[in-house]
Amino acid sequence: MPIPIPKTPPGYNWGNADAPIQVEMFMDLECPFSKDAWVKVLKVANTYGEEKLRLNIEPMSLSNHRQSWDVTKAALVVAGDDTNKFINFASYLFNHQHEYSNGAFIDKTLTDLHNLLAEYASNAANWQDKADFLQKLESEEIYNKARIPARLTILRGVWSTPTFFINGFPAEELTSKSTVEDWQAVINPLLN
Repeated sequence: MPIPIPKTPPGYNWGNADAPIQVEMFMDLECPFSKDAWVKVLKVANTYGEEKLRLNIEPMSLSNHRQSWDVTKAALVVAGDDTNKFINFASYLFNHQHEYSNGAFIDKTLTDLHNLLAEYASNAANWQDKADFLQKLESEEIYNKARIPARLTILRGVWSTPTFFINGFPAEELTSKSTVEDWQAVINPLLN
Protein backbone atom coordinates (compact mmCIF):
# COMPACT_ATOMS: atom_id res chain seq x y z
CA MET A 1 0.00 0.00 0.00
CA PRO A 2 1.53 3.36 -1.00
CA ILE A 3 1.90 6.16 1.47
CA PRO A 4 -0.85 8.69 0.80
CA ILE A 5 0.15 12.13 -0.42
CA PRO A 6 -0.32 14.44 2.56
CA LYS A 7 -2.81 17.30 2.40
CA THR A 8 -0.11 19.65 3.64
CA PRO A 9 3.69 19.33 3.63
CA PRO A 10 4.92 16.95 6.33
CA GLY A 11 6.65 17.93 9.52
CA TYR A 12 6.13 20.83 11.86
CA ASN A 13 6.89 24.34 10.68
CA TRP A 14 7.87 27.29 12.84
CA GLY A 15 8.39 30.68 11.26
CA ASN A 16 7.35 32.54 8.14
CA ALA A 17 7.06 30.46 4.96
CA ASP A 18 8.84 33.29 3.08
CA ALA A 19 11.74 33.58 5.54
CA PRO A 20 15.11 33.87 3.75
CA ILE A 21 16.56 31.02 5.81
CA GLN A 22 14.76 27.68 5.55
CA VAL A 23 16.13 25.09 8.01
CA GLU A 24 15.02 21.46 7.90
CA MET A 25 15.85 19.26 10.88
CA PHE A 26 15.45 15.51 10.62
CA MET A 27 15.43 14.18 14.17
CA ASP A 28 14.72 11.01 16.14
CA LEU A 29 13.14 11.36 19.57
CA GLU A 30 15.20 8.45 20.91
CA CYS A 31 18.48 9.67 19.41
CA PRO A 32 20.89 11.17 21.97
CA PHE A 33 22.49 13.27 19.22
CA SER A 34 19.10 14.73 18.25
CA LYS A 35 18.58 15.51 21.92
CA ASP A 36 21.92 17.33 22.06
CA ALA A 37 21.05 19.42 19.01
CA TRP A 38 17.43 20.16 19.96
CA VAL A 39 17.90 23.00 22.46
CA LYS A 40 20.55 24.68 20.30
CA VAL A 41 18.37 24.55 17.19
CA LEU A 42 15.48 26.12 19.10
CA LYS A 43 17.84 28.87 20.35
CA VAL A 44 18.99 29.51 16.78
CA ALA A 45 15.37 29.77 15.61
CA ASN A 46 14.54 32.21 18.41
CA THR A 47 17.72 34.21 17.79
CA TYR A 48 16.76 34.93 14.18
CA GLY A 49 13.02 35.07 14.72
CA GLU A 50 10.11 33.97 12.60
CA GLU A 51 10.62 36.57 9.87
CA LYS A 52 14.20 35.53 9.08
CA LEU A 53 14.14 31.80 9.76
CA ARG A 54 11.67 29.01 9.12
CA LEU A 55 12.31 25.74 10.93
CA ASN A 56 10.81 22.56 9.51
CA ILE A 57 11.03 19.66 11.99
CA GLU A 58 10.78 16.16 10.54
CA PRO A 59 10.42 13.50 13.24
CA MET A 60 11.71 10.16 12.03
CA SER A 61 12.56 6.78 13.53
CA LEU A 62 15.94 5.16 13.14
CA SER A 63 15.87 1.38 13.05
CA ASN A 64 18.30 0.96 15.95
CA HIS A 65 16.05 2.93 18.30
CA ARG A 66 13.40 0.36 19.14
CA GLN A 67 11.00 2.68 20.97
CA SER A 68 11.31 5.59 18.54
CA TRP A 69 8.41 4.60 16.27
CA ASP A 70 5.88 4.63 19.12
CA VAL A 71 7.43 7.69 20.76
CA THR A 72 7.14 9.53 17.45
CA LYS A 73 3.52 8.44 17.06
CA ALA A 74 2.83 9.70 20.60
CA ALA A 75 4.24 13.10 19.69
CA LEU A 76 2.02 13.20 16.61
CA VAL A 77 -1.04 12.32 18.71
CA VAL A 78 -0.32 15.01 21.31
CA ALA A 79 0.61 17.72 18.80
CA GLY A 80 -1.95 17.13 16.10
CA ASP A 81 -1.13 19.84 13.58
CA ASP A 82 0.08 22.33 16.20
CA THR A 83 3.81 23.08 15.91
CA ASN A 84 4.07 24.65 19.36
CA LYS A 85 2.49 21.58 20.94
CA PHE A 86 4.96 19.39 19.05
CA ILE A 87 7.93 21.49 20.18
CA ASN A 88 6.77 21.46 23.79
CA PHE A 89 6.09 17.72 23.85
CA ALA A 90 9.31 16.89 22.00
CA SER A 91 11.22 18.93 24.59
CA TYR A 92 9.49 16.98 27.36
CA LEU A 93 10.30 13.68 25.62
CA PHE A 94 13.95 14.60 25.18
CA ASN A 95 14.13 15.45 28.89
CA HIS A 96 12.80 11.96 29.67
CA GLN A 97 14.68 10.10 26.94
CA HIS A 98 16.64 8.05 29.48
CA GLU A 99 13.35 6.47 30.60
CA TYR A 100 12.47 5.00 27.18
CA SER A 101 15.89 4.41 25.62
CA ASN A 102 16.95 0.95 24.48
CA GLY A 103 18.79 0.29 27.74
CA ALA A 104 15.86 1.33 29.90
CA PHE A 105 13.47 -0.88 27.91
CA ILE A 106 15.55 -4.00 27.55
CA ASP A 107 13.15 -6.05 29.74
CA LYS A 108 9.95 -4.10 29.13
CA THR A 109 7.05 -4.61 26.77
CA LEU A 110 5.24 -2.53 24.18
CA THR A 111 2.38 -2.21 26.65
CA ASP A 112 4.84 -0.76 29.18
CA LEU A 113 5.95 1.78 26.57
CA HIS A 114 2.40 2.75 25.65
CA ASN A 115 1.50 3.24 29.31
CA LEU A 116 4.59 5.40 29.80
CA LEU A 117 3.69 7.49 26.75
CA ALA A 118 0.13 7.92 28.04
CA GLU A 119 1.61 9.12 31.34
CA TYR A 120 3.82 11.59 29.45
CA ALA A 121 0.81 12.87 27.51
CA SER A 122 -1.04 13.38 30.77
CA ASN A 123 1.88 15.09 32.51
CA ALA A 124 3.11 17.27 29.66
CA ALA A 125 -0.06 17.97 27.69
CA ASN A 126 -2.82 17.42 30.24
CA TRP A 127 -4.23 14.52 28.19
CA GLN A 128 -6.60 13.00 30.74
CA ASP A 129 -8.32 10.26 28.73
CA LYS A 130 -5.78 7.42 28.62
CA ALA A 131 -8.01 5.13 26.56
CA ASP A 132 -8.49 7.87 23.96
CA PHE A 133 -4.74 8.50 23.78
CA LEU A 134 -3.97 4.78 23.38
CA GLN A 135 -6.65 4.41 20.69
CA LYS A 136 -5.22 7.35 18.72
CA LEU A 137 -1.67 6.01 19.19
CA GLU A 138 -2.69 2.84 17.33
CA SER A 139 -4.91 4.54 14.75
CA GLU A 140 -4.37 4.24 11.02
CA GLU A 141 -4.32 8.03 10.74
CA ILE A 142 -1.31 8.35 13.06
CA TYR A 143 0.37 5.33 11.50
CA ASN A 144 0.14 6.94 8.05
CA LYS A 145 1.22 10.34 9.37
CA ALA A 146 4.32 8.76 10.93
CA ARG A 147 5.19 6.94 7.71
CA ILE A 148 5.42 10.11 5.62
CA PRO A 149 8.68 11.39 7.18
CA ALA A 150 10.12 7.89 6.81
CA ARG A 151 9.57 8.06 3.05
CA LEU A 152 10.83 11.65 2.93
CA THR A 153 14.10 10.65 4.62
CA ILE A 154 14.73 8.12 1.88
CA LEU A 155 14.02 10.67 -0.83
CA ARG A 156 16.34 13.20 0.83
CA GLY A 157 19.12 10.68 1.53
CA VAL A 158 18.90 11.05 5.31
CA TRP A 159 20.30 8.07 7.20
CA SER A 160 21.27 9.52 10.58
CA THR A 161 20.03 12.11 13.02
CA PRO A 162 20.14 14.93 13.40
CA THR A 163 20.50 15.89 9.75
CA PHE A 164 20.10 19.48 8.66
CA PHE A 165 19.33 21.18 5.36
CA ILE A 166 19.49 24.93 4.85
CA ASN A 167 17.61 26.39 1.90
CA GLY A 168 17.26 22.89 0.48
CA PHE A 169 20.94 21.95 0.63
CA PRO A 170 22.68 19.61 3.10
CA ALA A 171 24.32 21.53 5.96
CA GLU A 172 26.89 18.82 6.66
CA GLU A 173 29.04 21.13 8.77
CA LEU A 174 26.23 21.37 11.34
CA THR A 175 26.00 18.47 13.80
CA SER A 176 24.75 17.74 17.30
CA LYS A 177 27.95 19.34 18.62
CA SER A 178 27.45 22.61 16.75
CA THR A 179 27.05 25.67 18.91
CA VAL A 180 24.73 28.60 18.30
CA GLU A 181 27.82 30.44 17.07
CA ASP A 182 28.54 27.64 14.57
CA TRP A 183 25.00 28.02 13.25
CA GLN A 184 25.41 31.79 13.00
CA ALA A 185 28.64 31.32 11.01
CA VAL A 186 26.64 29.39 8.41
CA ILE A 187 23.47 31.51 8.42
CA ASN A 188 24.79 35.07 8.67
CA PRO A 189 26.52 35.09 5.24
CA LEU A 190 23.26 33.91 3.68
CA LEU A 191 21.47 36.98 5.02
CA ASN A 192 23.91 39.49 3.51
